[in-house]
Amino acid sequence: MTNGTYLGPSPVAPAPEGLRSSVEHACSLWAPIRQFVADVPDLRRVYLVGAGGSFIGLTAAQFVLDSEAQTPSVAINSDELFFRSPPGVGPGALVIALSGTGNTPETVRAAEWALSRGAAVAAVTLKADGPLAQALPTAFVAQSGEGNQVLLQLVALAVLDRDGIDVSPHLAALRALPTALEAAVDAFEPRAAEIAAAMHDVPVTYAMASGPLIGPANTFTSCFLQEMQWMHAATINADEFFQGPFEVFDEETRCLVFLGEDDTRPMGERVSRFLDQHSGRTCYLDGRDLELPGIAADQRAFVAPVVFYSLMFRLAAHYAAVRGYALEGRRYMWQFPY
Repeated sequence: MTNGTYLGPSPVAPAPEGLRSSVEHACSLWAPIRQFVADVPDLRRVYLVGAGGSFIGLTAAQFVLDSEAQTPSVAINSDELFFRSPPGVGPGALVIALSGTGNTPETVRAAEWALSRGAAVAAVTLKADGPLAQALPTAFVAQSGEGNQVLLQLVALAVLDRDGIDVSPHLAALRALPTALEAAVDAFEPRAAEIAAAMHDVPVTYAMASGPLIGPANTFTSCFLQEMQWMHAATINADEFFQGPFEVFDEETRCLVFLGEDDTRPMGERVSRFLDQHSGRTCYLDGRDLELPGIAADQRAFVAPVVFYSLMFRLAAHYAAVRGYALEGRRYMWQFPY
């Protein structure tokens, strides 16, 4: 299965430049994001909208809203929003549409529909000149995927702020994130090489996670392994693992487990106890092991999804290096109409 993208094993691509500056840029947009949310008349519900990797990327912000906000919210796939046409989308609704390139037609259509219904709609994107940003009167433009994640967290914080909740500890953590993120990514390189060497040829890659780390885990299995490496892979919610999936695990199974520091950690620890007894090799990525200088202890769980998001990009680079398949390759996506 080469399709022109097999380059052979190669040195690992270096970490992208601009990680620090892109997160700093995202943090600088707090004031306009806060004002936009504050100006929504009679806010009654928040809709986070995206498709594919962008839908997965809504997980962390949705977790913050579910855990702390009084205003109800939902994360929904772009076409699900459009075809379901929820009656709650209208005046009093805040719709945040995420698309990295801004080219996802399903998301553009969903955002335009929500705008036509009278909802307050804003884009989170990397392209000010992309179709999504151009279709809406308001767009918050990041400089990297990590920047998009920070912008979504700021949207969630703006909703909390509107609800009368003190968000200053969360904001302090985001402002300390550029230094912490660089330290975590640098420290992860040897571990990423170890995991890629152990897992690059497994028949099926299972990743287990809970809470806000479901997003990074899904990003890795769906976007990097399935889409870019053509590997069979799936993410399983740590609690759902015991509702059937654990029956396929045996001494030949190898998997990844993401452990966070949030309130859902016991779910992942339960999975770990089972796997250590009944499964083959398990590679753990534990948030407690991360070097996060400048992040208060009670804020590590809050920033973990953004950090894990970056770590997944580095892990994917190591997979590409050892497997020999370029991350840019696709068999179907963008190749023809579908």
